Formats: sequence, C-alpha cells, structure tokens
Amino acid sequence: MPQLTELTKDQTYAIADSLAQASSLVLELRIRERETLTPEERALLEQVENHLDQMVALFRAYGIYLIAEGAEQARADIEGAIAKGKAQLKRIADIKAAIGAAARLVDLGAAILSRDPFAIGQAAASLRARPKTPA
Repeated sequence: MPQLTELTKDQTYAIADSLAQASSLVLELRIRERETLTPEERALLEQVENHLDQMVALFRAYGIYLIAEGAEQARADIEGAIAKGKAQLKRIADIKAAIGAAARLVDLGAAILSRDPFAIGQAAASLRARPKTPA
C-alpha cells in the first residue's frame, strides 16, 4: 500500500488562499467585462468562480493527503501552477482564454483533492503551458 503524506495546515490554507485570489480575479474580469460578455460567457465565468469558491472551502475544511512518492514534486507543482494561473487571469484580455485558465485552476484543485501526484502534475503542466490563442 502506498504511503501517504499530509500537507500541513499552513500549506493547505496557502492553496486555499491562492484559489480564493484566483476566484476574485474571475469576479473582477466578469464585472469589468460585463458589457461585452455573451450570456454564455457570463454563465461560464460565474460557474468557474463558484467551482473555485467550492475548492477554497474544501481546502480550508479538510486535511489533504498525497501519495508520498511524488508528493514533494506535486506540492511544488501546485504552488507554481496556481501562481501561473493567477498571472494568466490578470493579463488575459480574451474572455475565452480567461475561462480556460480559470477552468484549469479548477482542474488543479480537483487533482489535488484526488490525491494523485500524476494528476496534479498533469493539471499543473496544463496551467504552465502557453495559453492557446483563439483562431
């Protein structure tokens, strides 16, 4: 059976705080661009914002365990990927790209909660990848 390692309370709260900041960035974008958003874009941004808020609550409420093998790399990936996702949200002017970046942050949160270092690594890599420009 694989050995589990627990993220400390401070580490879990730091992840929750970063995801809360990302949620705030989505809210800011949604408010700032409200006149230009289609109803579908508005609904998607609101949905992603709600998912991020749910992730925040989960991270604050529960201790997070990771499989020990790869856990240190996963922890580093988490911190870097969330920072990259927030940076993308801050500078993205294209709404579809912003929705994609926010959705990838939700994917990362779900991967962390799954406790699978491989899934965390994949989600983190997705956030670190250059955002696709719409055709």
